Amino acid sequence: MKTLTKINRIGYALGDVGNTLTFGMTSAFLLAYYTDVLGISAAAAGTIFLVARMWDAINDPMMGAFCDKMFSKRRGEKFRPFLLKGSWPVVVCAILVFWAPAGLSDIQKLVWAYATYILWGMAYTFVNIPYGSLATVMTKDPQERASLAGSRAVGGMIGSIAPNILMPLLLSIYADDLSTAYLYAMAIMGLLSFLAYIMAYRFTSENIQHEPTTTTENVNFATTLKTVGKNKPYLCVSIASMFLLTAMMGQGSILYYFLSENLPGGLWLISANSVVMMVSVFLLAPTVGKIVGKFGVKRIMVTCFLLATIVNAIWFAMPASVYGTLVYFVIHGPLLMVPSILFWANVADCIDYNYEISGQRSEGILYSSYSFMRKMGQAFAGFIAGMGLSIIGYTAGLEMQAESTLLGIKGIMFALPGICMFACFLLYKTMWTLKDKTIQNDSETELAEAEA
Repeated sequence: MKTLTKINRIGYALGDVGNTLTFGMTSAFLLAYYTDVLGISAAAAGTIFLVARMWDAINDPMMGAFCDKMFSKRRGEKFRPFLLKGSWPVVVCAILVFWAPAGLSDIQKLVWAYATYILWGMAYTFVNIPYGSLATVMTKDPQERASLAGSRAVGGMIGSIAPNILMPLLLSIYADDLSTAYLYAMAIMGLLSFLAYIMAYRFTSENIQHEPTTTTENVNFATTLKTVGKNKPYLCVSIASMFLLTAMMGQGSILYYFLSENLPGGLWLISANSVVMMVSVFLLAPTVGKIVGKFGVKRIMVTCFLLATIVNAIWFAMPASVYGTLVYFVIHGPLLMVPSILFWANVADCIDYNYEISGQRSEGILYSSYSFMRKMGQAFAGFIAGMGLSIIGYTAGLEMQAESTLLGIKGIMFALPGICMFACFLLYKTMWTLKDKTIQNDSETELAEAEA
């Protein structure tokens, strides 16, 4: 089978650069835009995130089935064309999310927010699910898949870091016109996203060509659900990914409030955290395949999740400080990055396992279901952050929030990720049953040599 080239890995990384430039803006700053610019209450904003993801419960499987069937009757590329066709709708819809016509009433603002956010989510699904499925037809080699997962993590980190570096700068420049700051930031991210998608399409390739069969037409979502119910590792990685996204996005959504309210003058930590995450990814991504080969997936995952649980518990109990928070980012960031990188390789392995137990790969449906679980994590994060701010009594524009409000913000910042990381620890401890292919193959080789 053809070995992946360096340009293939770069191309695959650029695909997630395109994804996360818009995703990073919405996950990190949309709640603040809704509450502080558009004037929507935190509770209503959180509800928007939840309702939009409920719609994804219908939209994602439809897109997954569409990806599986669109090119099923002929030879040719199955997933790359979506990078080209889906690039501009994502960008246009993302810009509309951070812009609203002047003079809207409160109800009209809410309707506009619902409509634009849901449209962006559908456009994002149109390109993201085929992009995720693309890895399964680029290579079958487990270490190459781990390297692709590392490339994706690098691309995703670059895409998510860019808004976190640009946004604080624009917020300071346009301190008296926050709406302009958000719009300019999203327009810049949109242009970069479009270019990244085009380059990803140019530099990736589908090396595994499955023969077109008529049986593909008989694969339906109900049948796949029955199979998924037997695919314990797939359920493990899907649910764990939901919890990880809840932790990361929930913390990302509350970070602006934590730094501005609990640590006045600490907004520079948004950019500092991005630098820490970027360094972590660039150090870990090139070695993750070798780390998996040496220690195995399960041992790595449970160790990272357990340590992250402990770190969050310690920092929740400690008094909040600027440099203490910086140390937290340095320790906590890598513990989240390793599982984030490996999740994508884990899903590819679960799709192979799905073929073993059912005779069906169904990449599109399985990736769409996985994508839905990740979006549910994002939805829960936004809902918890938005509803949590409302419950603890956050009021935009106050010079000083109440002590109970500050404690509640700190709880969302540290306690929420701690609980989610412990849930992930339990999932991988009890439900990840796949043997590591590299370790298994090494053992079989040693046994064969001993018998010879």
